[in-house]
Amino acid sequence: MEIGTDMDTGSGARSGDSAQDPDPAGRGPERELLAPALDAVRSTGAAFLLRGDPGMGKTALLDWAEDRAGRAGLRVLRMAGAEAESALPFAALHQVMWPLLDTAHRLPDGQRRLLEAALGMRADEVPSVAEVAGAALTLLAGAAARRPIVMLLDGLQWADPSSAAVFRSIGSRAAGLPLVVIGATRHEGPHAVRAAGRPIDLEPLNDARAGELLRGLHPHLAEWARRRVLRAAGGNPLALRELPAELERAAPDRLAVLADPESGDLLGELPLGERVGRLYEDRLRALPEDAHRILLLAALGGPAAPTATARRSAATTAPGAAHTADGTHAPAGTEAADTWRLIEDSGLARVDPRTGRVIFHHPLVRAGLVHIASSAQRRAAHRRLAETLPPRSPQRIAHLAAAAIGPDDELAALLDAAAQTMAERGAEAEAASVMARAAGLTAGPEPRSARLVAAAALAARGGRLRFADRLLSEAENEARPGTARPTALYALAVAYVRLHLDGDPTPSIEGLPAVLDAAAPFGAGQRAALLEPALFVLVIVAAHTGDERARAALERHVGEAGELTALCHQAWADPPRTARAVPARLRAAVEAQADGPPDPLAARLLLWTAMAVDSVSDHAPLWDRPASRSTYVTQAFIELARTHDDFLHGRWDRSLALARRGAAASAAHGYGYNEMMFLLHAGQVLAGRGDTAGLEAIARVLSPWAADRNLRLVTGRLLGLKALCALGHGRAGEAWHHVRSLTPPGVALPRLPWIQLTLLDFAQAAVESGHRAEARAHLRAVRAAGIAAISPHHAFLVAGAEALAAADDAAEERYAAVYALPGAEEWPFELARLHLAHGASLRRRSRRREAAARLTAAHAVFERLRTAPWAGQAARELAAATGPGPEAEWAERPVGGVRHPLSAQESRIAELAAEGLTNREIGARLRLSPRTVGAHLYKIFPKLGITTRGGMARALRETGTDDTDRGAAGA
Repeated sequence: MEIGTDMDTGSGARSGDSAQDPDPAGRGPERELLAPALDAVRSTGAAFLLRGDPGMGKTALLDWAEDRAGRAGLRVLRMAGAEAESALPFAALHQVMWPLLDTAHRLPDGQRRLLEAALGMRADEVPSVAEVAGAALTLLAGAAARRPIVMLLDGLQWADPSSAAVFRSIGSRAAGLPLVVIGATRHEGPHAVRAAGRPIDLEPLNDARAGELLRGLHPHLAEWARRRVLRAAGGNPLALRELPAELERAAPDRLAVLADPESGDLLGELPLGERVGRLYEDRLRALPEDAHRILLLAALGGPAAPTATARRSAATTAPGAAHTADGTHAPAGTEAADTWRLIEDSGLARVDPRTGRVIFHHPLVRAGLVHIASSAQRRAAHRRLAETLPPRSPQRIAHLAAAAIGPDDELAALLDAAAQTMAERGAEAEAASVMARAAGLTAGPEPRSARLVAAAALAARGGRLRFADRLLSEAENEARPGTARPTALYALAVAYVRLHLDGDPTPSIEGLPAVLDAAAPFGAGQRAALLEPALFVLVIVAAHTGDERARAALERHVGEAGELTALCHQAWADPPRTARAVPARLRAAVEAQADGPPDPLAARLLLWTAMAVDSVSDHAPLWDRPASRSTYVTQAFIELARTHDDFLHGRWDRSLALARRGAAASAAHGYGYNEMMFLLHAGQVLAGRGDTAGLEAIARVLSPWAADRNLRLVTGRLLGLKALCALGHGRAGEAWHHVRSLTPPGVALPRLPWIQLTLLDFAQAAVESGHRAEARAHLRAVRAAGIAAISPHHAFLVAGAEALAAADDAAEERYAAVYALPGAEEWPFELARLHLAHGASLRRRSRRREAAARLTAAHAVFERLRTAPWAGQAARELAAATGPGPEAEWAERPVGGVRHPLSAQESRIAELAAEGLTNREIGARLRLSPRTVGAHLYKIFPKLGITTRGGMARALRETGTDDTDRGAAGA
């Protein structure tokens, strides 16, 4: 017996808002019907009965009601019906009343004995239902008077008749008690028609609600899979949750599908899995064998075929059969009529009297029939259906493919042609299954290997990466001495899959240049399918690794490429030399794409180009077009770009949320490269917010992964982020170490992607660690290389770094030039850093009013971005600039709200001393004499309760002044 729980979370909890609670079953309207009764239970009671098919969300609603009641301090009693106990008197009642029996001594003796006898606690004769109902109601009323009760009765269709009668009696009297009763049952059976309380019918979700729920449960589901799941689930919430995983695990031959030419529906078997497969299994297995055979034909028949097809099926059906419009038949004659009567009495299917078609109660009944049928039964049904169809119809080909066991080259050729037609219509994911089935029916190892490779390429383009990897492994196993593979397609598929699966660029570097160098590897019709994708993969690999083999291959063959591929190569090849004209050409290319149909490869090429010149958001409408209608790989590529762009533009909360969601989705889909890149983008926000621990956790994952694969883009960006995080905490020496490792001072930027994003860090770290001359030499080389001409953001970063490196007396003009740049406000974090540095410079020259204006602006941005260390720096500088007055409280108010006893100047000296700097080094940093630093330390030690420098760091943490702790907490 499954004992119900007596939930007690305390009476002080508040009920939640149903609109804000997770809704895994898409039952918001039904929640709104139940919520008022749960909220008003202390004053009045109510009873409800949820009625619906299996998987419709009844249990999910009861779970929600249990959680809401528990948080409101109500007592929850719950029952779960079990078929095995449906014949045991009062078994279901026992589950509900058991938690209350410790108070049964308060009942009158007669009622207590009756209840104990009914629940098997006393060997007396089992009492009548009416007597037990009265005793149970008395016990419930007493308990509810002390604490309102919510009674949840799940699976009432399995409740024993005695308990069910007691529950109806309790429900009919609930209105007079602080008691809410919510039962749940299926549509059929006595409990569904003899309800006590308000019935709530849980019908299948409509298309809009089903689509919304599926997007919430599986936000990155590919379009082909989304369409198929929605059609198969028929609005069943459990199926919407479970079927995507079954699609991922299914064997290729279970997914072989062809599109019906008239309806566009997909023909094929959808794997259900155990939970969904059991929804209608008990009712289906109760039907006789003849009914199973008839319904299996109807289930596998697919969408309605032309009436002529149905007529041609007459010769293949049993005498006396009535044919339906979809080529299946409803039985006729006395014996057949009896069989059909049983089917209709089950409620699982019926015949439409107008069309003669078999209409299933729900799409999952149809799928359930296939699920419980043996493979031999399915093959026989497919053969029978194929015999009724024209020779070249897609439906016949699909049925023959499902019925075939051994090799059949003729059928394989038909499937191959069908797969290519589907791919031309943009259905690569579905075409991959069909091509894989064609490979399975191919006799010879060489053509079988070729079709496996073709299927893998289709699967990769369709976003089914794990499937593609399996197919490539099968193709490799097929390779025997003397067996040739389609070299170009195989090399591209392997390169693409390995890069996305785990970020391995080796197959791209070692395989693609050789394919491109081969004599005339691409025919006129292969350019879009092979050449452009191969070059794009090399662009990405070259940008990430800097490998000269990839770069050289691109230089040799980019002249053969289309305009978008050539533009993308120019953006990343050697930006100071090749990318200056890219923004203008990018705008023209985006405008040219605006009116045409969405092209996933074109979108990825343009997006990768835009990322090189920091202009992703400038062309946002273009990314919106394919984002919701394309494969996962395109969706993820767009979200990666948006995550990075949101960071640059100061939309940090959204950037971090997108990065974390993207990393989780990528891990679920098996896209290791995407997962790591999303983590890198999450690290950008954590670094900006000074979350040292969070950044280190990401670096521990990314650093060895990127180092093993020589992904210089990742390792270089990590060094830049570590420098940024260190600067937030005032650790300029540490930051200088990182930026020196990234790029030697005094030379132009290396050919490393996104190196421009570290320009401010390089300049600030150099100046604050006493290397201003190196910073100036480095920036002269940067300016001479023409980096500022690449994009507005590049120009802003170069000018900003030059302002940071300028001496105080020469910086004013530099800062003015930065502020005057068009679009400077688009980069709020970087602009706020310049305001902070400028304000500090003004404050040191006693221009306090001007300093306060700059520092106030910086502080406001840092607060909005929730970057505690930078906000703390701005607050301390502002306090020093304003002196005594209303603003001076910032000197003693860290962002976290903890007060400390040090002035702004003392805090700065204490932090530097905690880093291990000597009095002379601190003085050089703050432009104070070593004697003055010593005098300040003399005052700091007693304020912090220490006597030596060794306890400085610990004391700062304990008093809440340590930026490291505050930064981690605020991130």
